[in-house]
Amino acid sequence: MESRSVDGLTLYFDADERETADLVEQACQQSLRLIRQSWGLDAPEGCRVYVMTSWRHFVFHSAPWPRKILLGLFMPLWALRARRIWAFSGGWTLPYRRPAVGIKPPRLIETGDSSIGARVFVKEEDLNEKVRHVTCHELVHACSAHLKLPMWLNEGLAMVTVDRLLQTATVRTETLEVLGAPSGDASPRGYRGISVKEQETFVYAFVRGYWITRHLEETQPELLKSLLAQRLSHRALESRVAAAYQMEREEFWQQIDPIVASHFRAREAA
Repeated sequence: MESRSVDGLTLYFDADERETADLVEQACQQSLRLIRQSWGLDAPEGCRVYVMTSWRHFVFHSAPWPRKILLGLFMPLWALRARRIWAFSGGWTLPYRRPAVGIKPPRLIETGDSSIGARVFVKEEDLNEKVRHVTCHELVHACSAHLKLPMWLNEGLAMVTVDRLLQTATVRTETLEVLGAPSGDASPRGYRGISVKEQETFVYAFVRGYWITRHLEETQPELLKSLLAQRLSHRALESRVAAAYQMEREEFWQQIDPIVASHFRAREAA
């Protein structure tokens, strides 16, 4: 496996993946500048980025030695979920002490299961551009890993940052219809609380995170930046967000969907 140093990161790739490595290297450089300028976040020390062609190889190669042993011992407990997520994902971030980012090459993105992504994202025909999107998204996760953000903000921040990189919305406007749907939950779930097998719940969680984070970006930009300045418990972070809307935390999650949907629908109608 070959490696390169890229703005404080180490990029790993097989010899026959140099073309994708070039794409990922350029995307890393652009994304890290944007993440630093937008959110004041830097790449964590020792962060590694992989051109990812096998979930097993990525997981085990990137893991610290003590973790490799545990992963091997408990593989039956996590491998099935990993295989399911692999089919739908263009990239992964593993929040080890030194976060590891995996980006699929274009050919694997093309042959993946796009049934969930098609419901969320504006269609992108250029596979090289998709690699750029995925790299930015996963680097946001890596740069914010130390904050242990709740899922809704973790995914929302990554999706909003990709919008900034592309200077256009990458999430379909039609997904606003998902907000407030009967299948929605008042309190947001975490990663362990949803499965790709529950597509409605999965889509709702990601779409809700995007639109709420985008609403914060537009209406409470200083609050959003302050939430990324230090690690907060999920309850404390969400209580601060609710207070900015003059609500209690529980009340916020019961009422925020229609507020956000109304805000962006009004813009579309204008």
